[in-house]
Amino acid sequence: MLLSNRSSQYQNQYSLVNEDGWLPLGALRRHIAALPPELLADIFFFCLPFDEDLIVRPDPDDAPLVLCAVCRQWRTLALTTPRLWSSVYFVWDFWEPNAALYVELCRNWISRARSTPLSLMLSTNASDPAVDSLLETIGEVSQQWQNIQLGGALPFSFPFSGNGKYPLLEKLRISPFGPLSFDQPMLSFHDAPRLRDVFITTYTTRIQLPFHQLTKFGTLSIDLEPCLELLRHALNLVEAHLRISWYDASALPNTVFSLPQLRSLNLGGTWMEMLPISLLKCLKTPALRTLALGFEDARNRAPADVSSFLSFVSQSAFKLHTLTLSCLPVTPGALLECLKATPSVIHLKLQIWPGIVDMNPVFAAFTGHRDFLPNLESFGLAFSTWQPTVDAPIVDASVVVDMLIWRCLTSTATRLQSFVYDSYDLEETVQSYIKAHSVYPELEALGVNLDLDEGTDVGPFVDVLP
Repeated sequence: MLLSNRSSQYQNQYSLVNEDGWLPLGALRRHIAALPPELLADIFFFCLPFDEDLIVRPDPDDAPLVLCAVCRQWRTLALTTPRLWSSVYFVWDFWEPNAALYVELCRNWISRARSTPLSLMLSTNASDPAVDSLLETIGEVSQQWQNIQLGGALPFSFPFSGNGKYPLLEKLRISPFGPLSFDQPMLSFHDAPRLRDVFITTYTTRIQLPFHQLTKFGTLSIDLEPCLELLRHALNLVEAHLRISWYDASALPNTVFSLPQLRSLNLGGTWMEMLPISLLKCLKTPALRTLALGFEDARNRAPADVSSFLSFVSQSAFKLHTLTLSCLPVTPGALLECLKATPSVIHLKLQIWPGIVDMNPVFAAFTGHRDFLPNLESFGLAFSTWQPTVDAPIVDASVVVDMLIWRCLTSTATRLQSFVYDSYDLEETVQSYIKAHSVYPELEALGVNLDLDEGTDVGPFVDVLP
């Protein structure tokens, strides 16, 4: 195997295997030692155990630390290659017994990165003075932050010593176990010209953000007023995950906020008294492709008015691809109105509101009507964990089978390729009926993905957390 594109007289010294297909270990070591330092540094970089956020967790048995134990040459090269140390995930819990040693490791790790952009993550389950020391260390290099993620039992105030300038910052995550203290000093990111992606578990206005720059924003708790402020200024927003913690429909403005770049909106509320679906009437999102509406606890409330949803769809004129409705408190008739208003949907997920006890009218619309969701390729159906006790399944098994036959076997423009049916105990009779039906093997032979066994969470908030 040749490692050089030089002329033939130079190639022998870069061959790792001889004509017999093997090379003595000593010769192999000499060939590796002969590699240019720049190439060896590239190989070291590709050895890093990145997680999904491209952040490295320190491990003595893995790169880059393990590379320092191979030989003097590798140790020197590893320690003097800044990008090997430009990413680190500090997990405090595993190092509590050796606090001073771990803090020193973290400081040395960051110092080896020199002036390169940094991707840093800190996770802790306990408040400890050493955690403050780690935060101070992280804060001292704030002008090198590119990706910063802080989570766990963070102190009430962040001991950042930066000057409020973050020239390289692109991604920000702040996810403490509890809400930030009202005594938290103002933390401004207005001087972060590259910041585009933000997630804050409980948003507070004490963390100031350049809304006009953001392309992605997520939170599990935001009051209506700062939410409106976000929507008013975030004209470049592409993806938004908003769970509104306090909502008063009478406080909604009469104006419509246009978000021309928004492609994904995930909107929900945390209390049954609050139903932020009416917020939709204030939005216009012509580029929207993914919409998720979900409500955690709506057991005892009256069905909602869907006019805001219908107005939103009408004034936005988008071509929706994915729609998720989770525990939306509406009647079957109102649910059908929502589905008829979004004929472009390709992927549909429904988690049934506990107030619905008869889904047959909804399922009947899926059968025999070519203009009802004509592009549908995947359909996920789940039932609320608070579903009331009833004497019969919410939908007849025969109606479900009729839907599958029509959508999968009848000659239509688009055939259903995936069907997920996640049920509570009583609904298992429907699953058994489908599996025992003569059409079931035919559907499997066609390659239709029928998930009738394992529970599948189709709620809209499953992908909010970073």
